[in-house]
Amino acid sequence: MPAKPAISWHSLAFLFAFLVLVALGWQGKRTQEAVLATNQSVSHSLEIITATQEMLSSLQNIETGSRGFVLTGEQDYLEPYELGLMQLEEHRRALQMTLKDREYPDDRWFEELDRNISERLIIAAGNIQARRDAGLQAAAERLKQAGGKQIMENLRALLDAVEQRERRLLATSNRDLSETIERSRQLAVIGSLMVAALFLAAMWAINRNLRIRQALTVKAQAGEARLGALLQAIPDNLYAIGKQGRITALSQANDSRAPAPAAIEPLLVSLQEQADNSLQLHQTTWCEVDCQRTFEVRLVPTGLGDHLAIARDVTELQRSRDTLEDQKVFLRRVVDTDENMIFVRDDQGRFLLCNSAFATLLDSRPEAIEGHRADELAGAQRLLPLLQGEADLLCGSGELRITEVGLTDGLGQERWLQVVKRPMTISSGACYVVTVAVDMSLRRRMEQMKTEFISTVSHELRTPLTAIRGALGMLVGGVAGDIGDSARPLLDIAHKNSERLVRLINDILDIEKLEAGRLPFHFTRCDARELAEQALIDLKPYADEYGISLALDTPAASTQVHVNVDPDRFAQVMANLLSNAIKHSPAGGVVSVALRSDGSGLEIGVQDQGPGIPEEFRSRIFERFAQADSSDARKRGGTGLGLAITRSLVQQMNGRIGFDSQQARGTRFWIRLPLAPAEAQPNVAATATHPAPAHSAARILVLEPDTSAAEQLASTLQQHGYATLVASTAAQARELLGEFSIQALTLSPALSDEDSISFLQSLRSQNAYRHLPVLIVSLQPQRRDNDDGVLRGGAVGVIDWLHKPVDPSRVMDVVRACLNSSGTRPRILHVEDDEDLRVLLARLVEPLEIDLEGAATLAEARSLLDEQRYDLAIIDLMLPDGDGSELFDKLAQTVPPPPVIIFSALDAPVHDSRLALRQLVKSRHDGDELAALIQQLLHHWPPGQVQESNEVNA
Repeated sequence: MPAKPAISWHSLAFLFAFLVLVALGWQGKRTQEAVLATNQSVSHSLEIITATQEMLSSLQNIETGSRGFVLTGEQDYLEPYELGLMQLEEHRRALQMTLKDREYPDDRWFEELDRNISERLIIAAGNIQARRDAGLQAAAERLKQAGGKQIMENLRALLDAVEQRERRLLATSNRDLSETIERSRQLAVIGSLMVAALFLAAMWAINRNLRIRQALTVKAQAGEARLGALLQAIPDNLYAIGKQGRITALSQANDSRAPAPAAIEPLLVSLQEQADNSLQLHQTTWCEVDCQRTFEVRLVPTGLGDHLAIARDVTELQRSRDTLEDQKVFLRRVVDTDENMIFVRDDQGRFLLCNSAFATLLDSRPEAIEGHRADELAGAQRLLPLLQGEADLLCGSGELRITEVGLTDGLGQERWLQVVKRPMTISSGACYVVTVAVDMSLRRRMEQMKTEFISTVSHELRTPLTAIRGALGMLVGGVAGDIGDSARPLLDIAHKNSERLVRLINDILDIEKLEAGRLPFHFTRCDARELAEQALIDLKPYADEYGISLALDTPAASTQVHVNVDPDRFAQVMANLLSNAIKHSPAGGVVSVALRSDGSGLEIGVQDQGPGIPEEFRSRIFERFAQADSSDARKRGGTGLGLAITRSLVQQMNGRIGFDSQQARGTRFWIRLPLAPAEAQPNVAATATHPAPAHSAARILVLEPDTSAAEQLASTLQQHGYATLVASTAAQARELLGEFSIQALTLSPALSDEDSISFLQSLRSQNAYRHLPVLIVSLQPQRRDNDDGVLRGGAVGVIDWLHKPVDPSRVMDVVRACLNSSGTRPRILHVEDDEDLRVLLARLVEPLEIDLEGAATLAEARSLLDEQRYDLAIIDLMLPDGDGSELFDKLAQTVPPPPVIIFSALDAPVHDSRLALRQLVKSRHDGDELAALIQQLLHHWPPGQVQESNEVNA
């Protein structure tokens, strides 16, 4: 058997060692590869975990910053928010880059992540804006309801899912690595191989680290470049202040944009010295003198011993602030200079602006009022009249005008204001109300002085004028005997001029009453034919003086010519137009009046045959005191007020006036009035509350606004044998007067639709009612809860109410009518403080069989009334010791009570007239006594004054 070759153990050992070395080397290589793969996986997982944590940290910074700002409102809390916004996108990109090789998360995961991030950023921004605009409460409420917490939970869940997956991978890799190391330890017997393996591993790690550093260096250089670009892009200028006080500009130096470090260094050093080690913000404003720029400088410690400074150019902002402040000062001085009261209020009732004139109402200053509501101010109840009506204006449209508001200011003075309110809507949508109140107190006092002056003029001129006019009339009439031929022209001149003075005073007072709106108008449906015919009848004597004929041209009887006018004012218009036409027509001429109807309106023309109106005068013919030639006033008379009054009267009656004139061919003045609608059949049942009377009973019209009291009076009069009709308004009374035959009228002192005095004067101006017995009857109102229902009242008969200057002939007509045929001498009481008027009236009645006794005061009149009774009383309302109406209570107690004639020199407003009428009757008789008093008044009514007197006095 052949021998086996011998094997060298060194060789074997070398071989084995070599094989073992190779095996260990191979195993070491496998271990090295496993370690490297595991390390790479671990590093990658750590990068992913780090990226998710950084991204979650940015989101938490945004959450923390927004919540901190909402809770505190301090700007410093927004720094984490702004830092998070800056880092969020970068971390988002980094996360996506590290996960690009992963199967999870996929694109849908990133879409869900982006959607949640976007919603969270919107909510955070909305919370911050809400805190800025609406305050803490509204922002906190929005913070609760916005759903930001749920979105953050979603974001944490998404990021945690990625992190947990990476941590699981990391754990798996670590476990594998541990097993590999364990196997490597089993091969620890070969130390050299382990050392070699470790050396190789160390060399591999060093090589890998070098590569990572190189990559990080490249990234750092890129980040530095981006940071430099970012610093250049932002408007702020950044500076770093080192521990040693060295200042470095982080943004590139640019003289046109930022101050150089050397220029701003003193300021930053001083701010650094003031700063402490806390992380507090230090802020100041710095002006660069050379460039005249203003910077807002902020210094923030970094916590590492150095500081970061931010300088922002606020030059334009400061200029805007200065301009705004100048505008505020300008507005303040403008509104404070205005004497009108100006204030602005918002929808909460706060005063946003007011001027000094308004503040004086509260005896305060504008600064103490602005920013407060009315209920927060002392004495605010004084302002309530000025604050009404603002709620309706807050919608942002329309305006409110209040003609007159009365209040008392802080000094106790009464103020009268005219108020205008307008809404004002600003760009934010808020609506304010701007109020301007014009102080009318001085104007009101002037108007009061004017009214008092007119009243004084009325009394002080009319009273002596009555005496002058009456005395001249008596002289011209021959009362004092024959007048010589040489004296008669002088008396005629004086008499004519006294008449002219009367017309002048009346015209002036009418003009003033028209302007003040105090001239009463009583509209009724009238036949224009009858009014025109009456005007021609009234003016015929005047036309005869000038040798002028009057003609009337009317349409056919079937043509409707009814108009709604005041008959007295219409007569005044026609008198003015006709008198002008008569004065300007030549002797022997004709003045014609023509009526023309076109179905909707009526035109009334007055044509003269004068020389026409000069062209240069036509534009001012309706002005006050306007006359074509001053010589006209001396030649034809007149004041130049007639046409001005006529135009105002026509306009008040809803008409128009104009003229057509041709030289040498005369002038035609025309007025156009709307036709009245067709008159409906009167509803007699609605106004005549009692059946028609028998032919033997007198019919009395009861004019009383208190329906219950009127019914009781009518029933009581029926029991005394009278038939009655009841009217509650003057308009109803006129309808009944036109439809029924009325033998007497009871008139309430206070009518609801017209002044009682004006109604009485309107009746007396019409021939049909000139002698109608009129009794002023004052009844106790029947409206009180505790009223016993018994009729009470008083009455007095008023023959006429005459305004001074009184026409003596009209007084004589009334006095003659009062003469009775009983054979006894009538006794008349004349109460007048002007002695000349008493003498004049005594001289007037001297030829008559009358006893006239005069009294200058109320006391003298009461004394005479206590001594004897009178058949007639003539009383002036204005007496030295009181109002003449105070005597009528005394007269009503006389048996039988005498009727009265009232003289008044005042053109009083309506409410003053009502007060005077209420004083006429102060006695309070019960129902039967009142009916008996009315019966006595009618029975003893002057016989010459009554038509169909047999019925009335039956």
